[in-house]
Amino acid sequence: MKKLSKHLLAFSIIMLMMLPLISLAADGPLDLLEETGIGTGSDGIPGTGNLPELIGNIIKFFLSFLGILAVILILYAGFLWMTAGGDTGKVDKAKAYIKNAVIGIIIIMSAYILTTFIIENVSTILE
Repeated sequence: MKKLSKHLLAFSIIMLMMLPLISLAADGPLDLLEETGIGTGSDGIPGTGNLPELIGNIIKFFLSFLGILAVILILYAGFLWMTAGGDTGKVDKAKAYIKNAVIGIIIIMSAYILTTFIIENVSTILE
């Protein structure tokens, strides 16, 4: 039962994060792409017309999603710590979660910066 409630909580959080996308669904997918600046290429296929920028945008999206998950993990660890009730095992578990999430955020931010740097330089070379 406890495992089911964790999965239900995770599903609820994911659905809550998807609400803005659901509200934009009425505009149509191509309108949403144009509003975000992605637009369509000269051949009518959605994209910027510049492959490195498209790949960079996809990588940045996934890294942003991972960053959000890391922040949620920190919030969960804080909740565990606050509800530990003096149990040192739970406090140590929460500290480990926080430490790992902070390391993850540092790695994600480094990957994001590196991706941005590489994509900008490749785009200027190809122009």
